[in-house]
Amino acid sequence: MTRLLNGIVAFGSALLLAVTLISAGFAAVAIPDAATATLSRAFSGCDQPSTPFTADELASMAIAGKHYTFDDNDREKLDAAIAEANAAAEADGRATASTRESAARSLPADAISHLDDVYRVASMAKPALVIVAVLCIAGLAHVAVRIGRRALGRTLIAGGGLVLAAFCALGAWAAIDFDGLFAAFHSLFFQAGTWTFPYDSLLITLYPTAFWMGMGGIWLAVTCGLSILAVLIGFTLGHKQHD
Repeated sequence: MTRLLNGIVAFGSALLLAVTLISAGFAAVAIPDAATATLSRAFSGCDQPSTPFTADELASMAIAGKHYTFDDNDREKLDAAIAEANAAAEADGRATASTRESAARSLPADAISHLDDVYRVASMAKPALVIVAVLCIAGLAHVAVRIGRRALGRTLIAGGGLVLAAFCALGAWAAIDFDGLFAAFHSLFFQAGTWTFPYDSLLITLYPTAFWMGMGGIWLAVTCGLSILAVLIGFTLGHKQHD
């Protein structure tokens, strides 16, 4: 009975580790502002040469949108950032007050609704992923203490290897058809028709395809890097135990 229980814990810990490694990549792009700021300055407005906003103004609005979506859901702060960018554009003669409410210079109700949908999903995911991480640590500790170092090594290899295999497949999909992967990912969480917007809308200007490809690249790099580390540690533990 004990052996069966230990096997179940080891298997479960490998799965929890895989989820935790994926979550770490998500946290790297969703929690700090650095990724949003860097990618926005590089890509926001790249498909909209006629946008009246400067790179700094686009970055400011993109960061405010990130805060609204993943952090505080504070509409006043988001509206203030957009209003400030519009005021600057109008003061410099890059835009006129008559077009301020257009979709190219504001976030209409459908765009805000989508950001709210993302916020709801993120708000549920964050505590769930923290719980998974805590259970993962507890499971790995059980494996290390109750089963042994070699079993811990196998668990780390299994968890890290599972993620690497999955991300290799997703990476190949992204390289061949990023838009298809993007659509499939959104369809898992959002109702069809609620997350597509005109190509010249402010939301798409702030977060074009190149922006999301960059985000995906950071997520991929962080998760794969940690997964490789887990596999290497697993091999090291198994080797030491063997010696």
